[in-house]
Amino acid sequence: MLGAMPVDPNRESWKPGMSWEAAVDEIHYLRGLAQELGGPERIERQHAGGRYTVRERIEKMADPGTFVEMGPLMGGATYDAEGNLVDFVPGGWVGGTAELAGRPVAIGGDDFTISGGSPSGVHKMPHDFVQPLALQYGMPYVQLREGVGHSSKSDEADGHMGLPQGHLWWQGVQLLAKVPVAAGILGSVAGWPAAGALMSHFTVMVKEQSQIFPSGPPVVERAIGEKLNKEELGGYRMHVYESGQIDNVADDEDDAFDQIRRFLSYLPNTTAEVPPRMETGDPPDRRPEELLSIIPTNRRRGYDMRKLVGHVVDNGEFFEMRRHYAGAIITAFARLDGYPVGILASDPMKLAGALDGDGADKYAHFVDLCDAFNLPVVIFLDMPGFMLGSAAERKATMRRGVRALIASAEAQVPKVEFCVRKSYGVAADAPNSMGLPDGINLRFGWPAGEWGGIPIEGGVAAAYRREIEAAPDPDAHRTMLEDRLLRLRSPFRAAQHGDVVDLIDPRDTRRLACHFVKLAQPQLAKLAQRPKRAVRP
Repeated sequence: MLGAMPVDPNRESWKPGMSWEAAVDEIHYLRGLAQELGGPERIERQHAGGRYTVRERIEKMADPGTFVEMGPLMGGATYDAEGNLVDFVPGGWVGGTAELAGRPVAIGGDDFTISGGSPSGVHKMPHDFVQPLALQYGMPYVQLREGVGHSSKSDEADGHMGLPQGHLWWQGVQLLAKVPVAAGILGSVAGWPAAGALMSHFTVMVKEQSQIFPSGPPVVERAIGEKLNKEELGGYRMHVYESGQIDNVADDEDDAFDQIRRFLSYLPNTTAEVPPRMETGDPPDRRPEELLSIIPTNRRRGYDMRKLVGHVVDNGEFFEMRRHYAGAIITAFARLDGYPVGILASDPMKLAGALDGDGADKYAHFVDLCDAFNLPVVIFLDMPGFMLGSAAERKATMRRGVRALIASAEAQVPKVEFCVRKSYGVAADAPNSMGLPDGINLRFGWPAGEWGGIPIEGGVAAAYRREIEAAPDPDAHRTMLEDRLLRLRSPFRAAQHGDVVDLIDPRDTRRLACHFVKLAQPQLAKLAQRPKRAVRP
């Protein structure tokens, strides 16, 4: 049998009528065979590629001594006529329960040393043991993926090619509605393991080591004639930077494990709970002096939004998702006075903070995630509107932007918004409408704030086009009109008309945000009891 573990030919297997001591010895013997995975040669090949084995991955992720394996004796076994074990192939999936920082989780991964992680013979699967545990006991599910899915060799061994049944996925959909799901893509992942990995709330892959695709380069070349290597087809440059299919990239497997731990630390065990508060030692009334000068007085200049967010949140720490994709929107988790929150922010250094189609998708997914796990949302808005131009039109920016509007309107978690500079047009309506009418929604303005239906420069060019063209000096006339309207953008006038709850000293931002998040906790506890739907990746 391919991949079978060496079996002692002189050893007599346990049979009915033998002692229970012999039965226990048999259990230990079979477990020992399973621990050997695909054997020393294949384990060495795994290590030579810079990758851990699945058992090493679980050991490194879990708190020491907490892993309890489910189905450790499952595998492909052959017995002779006398009932003695002839050979044994361990199951290609290793999983069970463990603890991360004292918190129970369901955890498992593909064993790449057995048939490249492809199911063959008698193999336990995530939906057999680990996924039901996560659902029934209400605990996060961690996937450590490196598997290639279906193999044509198994069709030949079975003597037929079966019709896909679709039965693999219903538990995964339930998981997305009930518990946090995180996946590490730690090598080449294809076929159904790839789809299973993407049925997660958070995904991370390893730089230059992991790839993900429906089928690998040989299948692609045979099907459409495109010749690519694995990294070109499905590496981190493709899926973290370009497609946005994977949330984050890690420098190595240990970094990937750390990112999964950090992601889970902000979420509750289930969507029916509120994330727990933890003591961070950062006073809620701290007044960061740096916030007073972080926005340039020249409205055309950019600044570092991540530095701004860092001054507000506890100890300057936040965990960002999809940093390298759709960069005009920042999506992150942080804590305020110890309470976990979702952070949505504009990055004026990318597209001037404008919302494009990719940014709208990123925004909508994050809002859905916060709403499902009962996290209040804190928004730092500097958005001049939708991205313009033919490239933005080809990306269906406005249709995808409407999806962001829908996500905001459906979200019921409370939110507080700080309009730090620009807020224009329909694009800015997404954060401005988030949680209405159910959420507790507060909006504060900074002195740099400027708000309206359309940016002044574009609005003047459109509304006064004929007047400008008829002027003796069109450029001078346009500038005069812009200067006249710029006086109307005063945030003081907006505050006097009730557009914001208050116009604030930027140094009060942290105090107000912490106050709001604390006030939101009873409402969040009520919202946790709502029926939830699966958060779509």
